[in-house]
Amino acid sequence: MYPTKTQEQKLLLWFDHLCELQNSARHDRLVAYETEGIFVSLSDQQTLLTAAREKYDDFRAVPQDFQNHTLRRTDKAFAAFRKRCKNGDTQKGYPRHKRRVRSLTWSLRKYTKVVRQKTKNTDKQTIRIHENPIIETTFRHNRLKVPKLGEVKIRMHRPLQGDPKEVTLVKKASGWYAHISCEIPDTPKVEPTHAIAVDVGIAHYLTTSEGEKEENPRWYRQAEGLLRKHSKDLSRKKKGSNRRKKQQHKLALHHERTTNKRKDFIGKLVYKLYHHQKNNVLVSEDLSVSNMVKNKHLSKSISDASWGTFFQWAGNIAERDGFHFHRVNPKETSQTCSACGEKSPKKLSLAIRTFDCSFCGTSLDRDHNAALNILLRAACAHRGERWVPELYEARNTNKARDSGLENTRQLLLFDGLLTSQSL
Repeated sequence: MYPTKTQEQKLLLWFDHLCELQNSARHDRLVAYETEGIFVSLSDQQTLLTAAREKYDDFRAVPQDFQNHTLRRTDKAFAAFRKRCKNGDTQKGYPRHKRRVRSLTWSLRKYTKVVRQKTKNTDKQTIRIHENPIIETTFRHNRLKVPKLGEVKIRMHRPLQGDPKEVTLVKKASGWYAHISCEIPDTPKVEPTHAIAVDVGIAHYLTTSEGEKEENPRWYRQAEGLLRKHSKDLSRKKKGSNRRKKQQHKLALHHERTTNKRKDFIGKLVYKLYHHQKNNVLVSEDLSVSNMVKNKHLSKSISDASWGTFFQWAGNIAERDGFHFHRVNPKETSQTCSACGEKSPKKLSLAIRTFDCSFCGTSLDRDHNAALNILLRAACAHRGERWVPELYEARNTNKARDSGLENTRQLLLFDGLLTSQSL
């Protein structure tokens, strides 16, 4: 998005207002509970917002839709906090005081344009045309109508699919971005024909059940040298000076580029597993990444790999294109032989990268053996085996998506695998 200088100054003022509004809504809920023991609802705060807009000019200067979305964001944070308290989580995560707000959201509303035209029978005829706030042009830049701001230049990297419902403006170090959410029809699940399992790791990013390995780029490790230089330069700048602000922007831009490299790699990898290799079933382990990063020896490498983003995007691509993404229990997948099913009598450390079975003599790469066990667990769980009942279909909430992998007669892709392993 390319706002003008005047538009950018107004957006930054709106960010400051929304930050104060969100902190005020948080403080209102906190005081109400501590003094009276009651929970302030979203409707109560929206009523107070309406009264404030009638009384104060600075509230009327900001579009009401932006303010309503800020209150909804606060309500969502408190709802998640109460849910964690109810579940008895050790880390409750009370909503924090915001120092700044970097995004604003509003719902797109198709406006009605009245056009008067002359006809033969009557002098003038009124025609109502429903237009979209996103105006597509034949030039390089399209236009986005922002409430109380006017038309802003945007450059769309792909055409819109479905009906646009919501827009979020985000300020990053590299510039302004508009995230447009569209509503698209549900995609039914395809018939499963080819399945593949992946075992994620640190030495290699992942290993498939077919023995293929994907190298780990280690983007953060590569960026550490320049990151250290930028951080040292920032520490030498005087607080509040313009040179310090420029150095802060340079450091933030370096972090953003590292994040973009990682996201680009993960997106292309997920697309490759599904489309280029023509697999419509992907199986992985149900790892608790938040607990794994507590290991002080591996926390940086696990965070750099960003397994949680990989699992999330695999589920998103599966939902969008009608594929299947399953997650199984990861217990002892690296300690069990994929050929005979016997567990290793001695626990293998992470330094041992080859699995040698003392019962059947099978010798496989450790990660390849784990990927085969993950695929076998998914197959046995769908066949009704009781020894591994944990299997989760990611993001499968629509009835139209429940047609695949629910009937055991359709599991033809697992038949040959189970037969060969049993023999």
